[in-house]
Amino acid sequence: MPLFFSALLALLLVTLSALFLGRWLVVRLATKWCQRKLQAELKIGSFFWIQNVSLKFQQHQQTVEIDSLWISSKLLSHDLPHYVALCFGEVRIRTDLQKVSGLFAPFSQSTGVHQKELSFSPSLLKIFCQLFSIHVDSINIMVLKVATSESLWHIQIRDSSFLLDSDGKRLKCEVSLSQINSKVLKSGQLENTCLAELSLTLKLCLEVGIRSRQLKAITVDVWTLHAELHEGLFHSQLLRQGPGLASKPVPCSEVIENLAEPTLPGLYLLQQLPDQIKVKMEITSVVLSMNSQKRHLNWTLKLLHFLYHRDEDQLPLRSFTANSDMAQMSTELLLKDGLLLSQSRQRIVCLNSLKASVQVTTIDLAASLVLNTCIIHYRHLEFSHWLHMLALETQESSSSVIKQTKKRTFPQILAPIIFSTSISNVNVSIQLGDTPPFALGFNSISLDYQHLRPQSIHQRGVLTVDHLCWRVGSDSHIQRAPHPPNMHVWGEALVLDSFTLQGSYNQPLGLSSTQSDTLFLDCTIRGLQVEVSDTCAQCLSRILSLMGPQSGKSAVSRESSFGESVSLLWKVDLKVEDMNLFTLSALVGASEIRLDTLTVLGSAETSTLGVQGLVLALVKSVTEKMQPCCKAPDIPTPVLSLSMLSITYHSSIRSLEVQCGAGLTLLWSPPGHMYLYQHILATLQCRDLLRATLFPETVPLVALETPETACEPEGCPPEPSPPKRLLNLTLEVSTAKLTAFVAEDRFITLAAESVSLSRHGGSLQVYCPELAAGFDGNSIFNFKEVEVQLLPELEEMILHRNPFPVLQTLRNRVWLLSLGSVSVEFPYQYDFSRTLDEAVGVQKWLKGLHGGTRSQASPSSAHLPPDLLLKVQHFSWVFLDDIFEVKLRDNYELMKDESKESAKRLQLLDAKVAALRKQHGELLPARKIEELYASLEHKNIEIYIQRSRRLYGNTPMRRALLTWSLAGLELVALADASFHGPERVVEQVRELDPGSPFPAEGVDLVIQWCRMLKCSVKTFLVRIRDYPRYLFEIRDWRLMGRLVGTEQSGQPCSRRRQILHLGLPWGNVAVERNMPPLKFYHDFHSEIFQYTVVWGPCWDPAWTLIGQSVDLLTKPSADPSPPLPWWDKSRLLFHGDWHMDIEQANLHQLATEDPYNTTENMHWEWNQLSFHWKPGQFVFKGDLDVNVRTASKYDDCCFLHLPDLCMTLDLQWLCHGNPHDHHGVTLRAPEFLPEVPLGQLHDSYRAFRSENLNLSIKMDLTRHSGTISQPRILLYSSTLRWMQNFWATWTSVTRPICRGKLFNNLKPSKKKLGQHYKQLSYTALFPQLQVHYWASFAQQRGIQIECSQGHVFTRGTQRLIPQAGTVMRRLISDWSVTQMVSDLSQVTVYLMASPTEENADHCLDPLVTKTHLLSLSSLTYQRHSNRTAEEELSTRVGDPAFHTHQLHLVDLRASWTTTNRDIAFGLYDGYKKAAVLKRNLSTEALKGLKIDPQMPAKKPKQSVPTSAPAPPPVNTPSFSGQPDKASSGGAYMLQKLIEETDRFVVFTEEESGVSDQLCGIAACQTDDIYNRNCLIELVNCQMVLRGAETEGCVIVSAAKAQLLQCQHHPAWYGDTLKQKTSWTCLLDGMQYFATTESSPTEQDGRQLWLEVKNIEEHRQRSLDSVQELMESGQAVGGMVTTTTDWNQPAEAQQAQQVQRIISRCSCRMYYISYSHDIDPELATQIKPPEVHENQEKEDLLKKQEGAVDTFTLIHHELEISTNPAQYAMILDIVNNLLLHVEPKRKEHSEKKQRVRFQLEISSNPEEQRSSILHLQEAVRQHVAQIRQLEKQMYSIMKSLQDDSKNENLLDLNQKLQLQLNQEKANLQLESEELNILIRCFKDFQLQQANKMELRKQQEDVSVVRRTEFYFAQARWRLTEEDGQLGIAELELQRFLYSKVNKSDDTAEHLLELGWFTMNNLLPNAVYKVVLRPQSSCQSGRQLALRLFSKVRPPVGGISVKEHFEPFSSLGKCGASHHPADTPVLS
Repeated sequence: MPLFFSALLALLLVTLSALFLGRWLVVRLATKWCQRKLQAELKIGSFFWIQNVSLKFQQHQQTVEIDSLWISSKLLSHDLPHYVALCFGEVRIRTDLQKVSGLFAPFSQSTGVHQKELSFSPSLLKIFCQLFSIHVDSINIMVLKVATSESLWHIQIRDSSFLLDSDGKRLKCEVSLSQINSKVLKSGQLENTCLAELSLTLKLCLEVGIRSRQLKAITVDVWTLHAELHEGLFHSQLLRQGPGLASKPVPCSEVIENLAEPTLPGLYLLQQLPDQIKVKMEITSVVLSMNSQKRHLNWTLKLLHFLYHRDEDQLPLRSFTANSDMAQMSTELLLKDGLLLSQSRQRIVCLNSLKASVQVTTIDLAASLVLNTCIIHYRHLEFSHWLHMLALETQESSSSVIKQTKKRTFPQILAPIIFSTSISNVNVSIQLGDTPPFALGFNSISLDYQHLRPQSIHQRGVLTVDHLCWRVGSDSHIQRAPHPPNMHVWGEALVLDSFTLQGSYNQPLGLSSTQSDTLFLDCTIRGLQVEVSDTCAQCLSRILSLMGPQSGKSAVSRESSFGESVSLLWKVDLKVEDMNLFTLSALVGASEIRLDTLTVLGSAETSTLGVQGLVLALVKSVTEKMQPCCKAPDIPTPVLSLSMLSITYHSSIRSLEVQCGAGLTLLWSPPGHMYLYQHILATLQCRDLLRATLFPETVPLVALETPETACEPEGCPPEPSPPKRLLNLTLEVSTAKLTAFVAEDRFITLAAESVSLSRHGGSLQVYCPELAAGFDGNSIFNFKEVEVQLLPELEEMILHRNPFPVLQTLRNRVWLLSLGSVSVEFPYQYDFSRTLDEAVGVQKWLKGLHGGTRSQASPSSAHLPPDLLLKVQHFSWVFLDDIFEVKLRDNYELMKDESKESAKRLQLLDAKVAALRKQHGELLPARKIEELYASLEHKNIEIYIQRSRRLYGNTPMRRALLTWSLAGLELVALADASFHGPERVVEQVRELDPGSPFPAEGVDLVIQWCRMLKCSVKTFLVRIRDYPRYLFEIRDWRLMGRLVGTEQSGQPCSRRRQILHLGLPWGNVAVERNMPPLKFYHDFHSEIFQYTVVWGPCWDPAWTLIGQSVDLLTKPSADPSPPLPWWDKSRLLFHGDWHMDIEQANLHQLATEDPYNTTENMHWEWNQLSFHWKPGQFVFKGDLDVNVRTASKYDDCCFLHLPDLCMTLDLQWLCHGNPHDHHGVTLRAPEFLPEVPLGQLHDSYRAFRSENLNLSIKMDLTRHSGTISQPRILLYSSTLRWMQNFWATWTSVTRPICRGKLFNNLKPSKKKLGQHYKQLSYTALFPQLQVHYWASFAQQRGIQIECSQGHVFTRGTQRLIPQAGTVMRRLISDWSVTQMVSDLSQVTVYLMASPTEENADHCLDPLVTKTHLLSLSSLTYQRHSNRTAEEELSTRVGDPAFHTHQLHLVDLRASWTTTNRDIAFGLYDGYKKAAVLKRNLSTEALKGLKIDPQMPAKKPKQSVPTSAPAPPPVNTPSFSGQPDKASSGGAYMLQKLIEETDRFVVFTEEESGVSDQLCGIAACQTDDIYNRNCLIELVNCQMVLRGAETEGCVIVSAAKAQLLQCQHHPAWYGDTLKQKTSWTCLLDGMQYFATTESSPTEQDGRQLWLEVKNIEEHRQRSLDSVQELMESGQAVGGMVTTTTDWNQPAEAQQAQQVQRIISRCSCRMYYISYSHDIDPELATQIKPPEVHENQEKEDLLKKQEGAVDTFTLIHHELEISTNPAQYAMILDIVNNLLLHVEPKRKEHSEKKQRVRFQLEISSNPEEQRSSILHLQEAVRQHVAQIRQLEKQMYSIMKSLQDDSKNENLLDLNQKLQLQLNQEKANLQLESEELNILIRCFKDFQLQQANKMELRKQQEDVSVVRRTEFYFAQARWRLTEEDGQLGIAELELQRFLYSKVNKSDDTAEHLLELGWFTMNNLLPNAVYKVVLRPQSSCQSGRQLALRLFSKVRPPVGGISVKEHFEPFSSLGKCGASHHPADTPVLS
């Protein structure tokens, strides 16, 4: 053992010695080597141990210090991996970076020189690697002057190891660093600053090929990496110098290669990388801190795994590029759990996992990227500081990179590439400082891309996106859960539920390939939501600004490169489902566009866009956070809705086809439009913002082209550009409906079906089979077969221009509008004007909103507007009627028909019951019969109800109130350059309206146009309701002429403001509306074949409703002035001339109150009418026939025929100003009204409004024409009665229709034109006139009037009198004739009669007997206006001959014979019977005759008629025949005194004449006349009287005759106010002539007439012939010569003489009448009578006889001479002509007596009334039956006009004629009986009343009528047959006869004779005086004879003489005693 220990110790010593020696040797060698190679000094402090080793580089001041160094083994320490370990204690390294550049040069040189010397044996290397390892406890590295001289980099490494391993081929080196701590410090004046800190655990493994000496593999493992980068690091120069120091110089060969052939960037780097690289980092943390602002960022990463593997042994990927291959390799990168936090511990970046891999095989290159859950929150407020620090570094680095990359070009990759990406759960939120935050996230994105190159380059890819969401807004950075499906969250700018894109691109290879590139894309999108808002635009603009403007340039370059491509065949298939587009605004809410399905199928030739379910909706207020995304049909109240849309574009032919399916609806409103407008503006602003961001320096193309054009030489004009090819457009719409709300409750609807539009070249064509426009839910306008064309020119229009030579333009564009039918219907009481006015206001508002800034070109310089050609096959305009009235009318007709049917059923039942009674007799129970009748009544009710329910089952209900229809309408409107432009239009206006004063300053027109019109209409029909006649009927109407329309620009005061309610946030908008109306100026000429107008008062109610409907079409003016009537409005709006040539014009005036009657009317028929309408005048020229149309045999009676008539109507409008100055009318808005006097209303039309109208009508028949026709008038009595009914119908007052509160119509009634006339004048001129009057066809008697030449002028004025009372009533129209002048010459009146009766043809007998009645040479009539009393008094002295009516007749010749008597009496009898029948059938026949037997009857009192009301200020008591009781005492006393008197002779001592005592003369001579009413003057008048029993005639003549009527002032007579009227007749130069014997002239029937010289007043004259000498005597008995032809002198004819039987004398007649009809104006001027205290003492006689109707006749001198024949002739004339009584009168009297006796027998008045009523009803039935028979005969005659040989109709007509004659006879009998019965009944009632009155106390009676006849002196001479020898002579003086009728139906007769004598003129007579008073009487004091008689009322028809008193004041009269010849008076 000791030996062993000794040996061991020796060995140890030897070893130690060897070690020490070796150590010394090693140290020595190392020191020398360091000095020689490294120029460094090596020091070792310990000899035994290697400690304090120091290596110092003198030149660079770098030192390496090792604290200790030893060798260990794993035998000593189990922690060591190898047996031999070189251990270091602490290693300190210090260096300076500024001097480190020279350090690497020696190493590079040495390594290069000694590279071959370092080779080792693989076996030794393997043993060495297995045994040897290096371990270092700690390493401290200090690097000075890292960035600056004050910087320091300190690195501390703990527990590091270095291991080697080798398998003979590779050397594996493993470096393990347990802890690495590193800091970068910078020293300053104040303190030291840490720039960066780093700590980590590192394990590095390197594999190097032993033979190739190349790095094969690198493995890096990093744990717990913690790095802190401080603020000073980024401000230092370290980062700026780092890239320069680290950059490796590019080899020269590579640079040359880059210049020769482009290579992929990084491909060389990949080739330099080792074959295998593995990097793994776990728990990594990087902190960026900014101490100055206490900010820091913390990035943590749980795992980073990078794997790179390249296999050089396998086959590479050939031809990766054109010049290089790529070896097989695989690369993989994996990141897990990355997190970036801010100083507030908020997450900025959160990454779950990221995996990327690239694999290269021999076939292709495959790459993939998988990202899961990446959340990024970027806050610019926190990152801005870091970005500011990194700005300089990134800018320099990026600039250097850009400089290098600008010149780099990429090679073309030839190898197949497969790339796949899967990214899921990504959310990026960005918060920038100046823009709102936004976030982008999606669930997953996958991309598969393949780049294949078999024979051509083929690329295809698939991109899939799942739920992509881009949110903007303040809360967008907050991560939310996915929103519910079908919902949109406000703030999500882009949402994609799913997105799939598949595409392929194929590019053929080879330069000679003729194939084109092909591109195929297939895209499917579901759930697309896009929101456009200001926030989105700001965010997107910010992002684009950060990206820089290079994107725009690249886009331009891409477009240019794409445009340079030769050809590309492409096909795109895009399908989008559930697409929602939103625009969001903070002011107006949001808008939504919904597309259910959008498909796009495009190719190089054809592209098609299809849309299913398109909806545009508004969300006016965003209150919820989410908005539901419904299907298109489920969205409520959409603005735009479309079920299907298809758009196809053909690029080869430039054609665009658009098809819209059914269901296109548009809902528009002004608020909605503002919402859309604001959204569009916001969208456009967003677009401008993005455009400015993308293209900040974009120059317009025009600016770019300007320098090029400027460079062209001046002499060379630019080459004309080729014409641009227009796009052909085709549009088809199945159904479309547009609804536009113009107000809250007013909307317009437009609906169309199958609309097609096509545009080819310059032509446009639109077709729509059905188009409807509705207003407020009512279908108003309906169009069918609508076709619109816009053509460059049309040959048809050139033909239309030919008739107008003034046109300058030869060709023009044409709008052709063709309509199959146009229907316009206005519902009842629908206010169309309000909706239309609102629509116009909205249109004005839209024009101002969108076109306010648009510059308008002057119309004169504008292009000529196109022509218009309008064709309408059928047009109808309908006003709908009130449904209630329609049903009421239909129900009424149903009830009438049902009443007739029920009556028929009742007759059948009555017949059956009668048959049953005949069969069963009394056994038929009455109850059974009652049940039958009750069942029938119940059945009638059921039938009526069933018919009422089925009323509109078969026939539709009538709906139309007015129907206006046109057929074959063609309208041509031609524009021309000669009247285009404002100046030319004004010239046309001044030419068409020369009468209106044009303003000197001109007019400013806002609307001006002028067109030449040409129109034609086949039929023009206007019908009211379902009336059988048309209101207007025009056929074949052609019109040509000019039409100008102008609207004057209103002044500021003439612009009204219309308020448009837009709602919040806009409020109300005021739209200015121009108030002046649109005026029309025309010059038309039209030709019409037939023009018919029908009108009647029965249509007035319906016309009133039509007027109310028309008023609802146009809104009244906003001017508060009273509205203009239609006549003033027409004067204001229409100006110019209108000529019409009408071949046949008709006017039918309906004469019944039944609007459905077609037979009763007055027909005005014009033939060849020429009508001219110019301002203020209407001229009618043509042949006028006025016919009476009635359903009787008098139908088609032409009662007025006026050939060659020229009728002129002159209108004189009475205005305050010029009636033609319509330019001066200035309307004012309500807010601009001027001040007006108090109580006066503002009237803008004051100067223009017509106060009244003066109408002048002139009918001139004196025109010369080729045809000779005489004006004639034909009248029948039935025609006159028909005209009475016609006049009553037309003058009836119409009732208010639908007026009052009940109908919500409180407007004042419109003034009618008839009330507007102030003066009406009528003038008629005719060369000759013929008037026929016939009684009837049955009694063919009539009158014929012939006139050669005449002139009639009349003028009347109208006065409107208001009615008294508080109730508002119509004004009373009072027409008064102010002037009338008539001049007629050669007037002849004939009486005509036919001996035959009525024939079956209902025509007049041509062999009619015509007798002379009246003729005159001239007739002059004048009528003047009434004068007041003051005017009359002032003019009485100067002009006493002034009279209201003046009639002057010259040479009047009248004849009265028995034939005339019979005809006249027949005419009068027919008239009387008709009047009696009318009176007896009236309801007034028995009114007021009912006598109450219980009450004492009073005698009917005379009262004031109801037609003249008593004047208000005067209390006028009712007139009573007896004075009142208080004043009747004197009358009783006087009556008693008269009864007690025995003497009946009263002597008078008055000296005055008897004529002065006549009451008539006294009443007429008073001076209370206020109006001389009538004066009739006759000059040289004569009358022929011819008896029936004697031959010869009597001629009565007068040289001068006057008839005067005067009206006196009203006066009080007793207690009654009465009006007095006096008639005075003066006859001067009266003569009576009689024939002496029969002559041939009388037998021939020719009439004898006196010559004028024998009639006119006697004057001194020379006697030229013997005949004149014989006829010159004026005494009675003289002979004169007559003539038979008035127009020829007596010498030319066979003369016949007549004898004067009464010489020239004069006659005076006076008639005074009193009435209660008092003029109200005069009554107000009369004072009430004064009441005296002793009223009873007044003169009772004067009081009783003050107001008595009196007739007085006075003859002063009368000389008569007659022979017996003449005496007999006079008696014959008196008996048969003057006192003729009809033979039937006696029979009538007998019937009357018999009926009166029957009434006296019957004592019950009610029975009498009942019989009268029954008889009235029977007569009415006869009248109705006659009328019915006449209508039947009328229908038969109309049928016979078509078929005149129909035997059945002829027989039926004959039977009806017989039945009609029988009915007329029965009617005549019963009418006469009814007349007698009513008259007797009235007399009987009066008698009963008188009997009752006799029981009362007797009252005073008054005089009611007085008749007086007075002859001053009369001498009658009786002669022989020759008329010369006298027989006897009778002389009377002061002859007076008077008759007094009193109020008690008593009469008093008085006859007084002052003197009389009778002389015998026989020759040889003994006693010459036959009879005379014995003593002469004193003149005027005594009477020769007096007779007095008093007659009481008749009793039973028998006259009763109460008193008779003869008296002679002279005693007995003397007489000659001649027993044979002389009468004796005793």
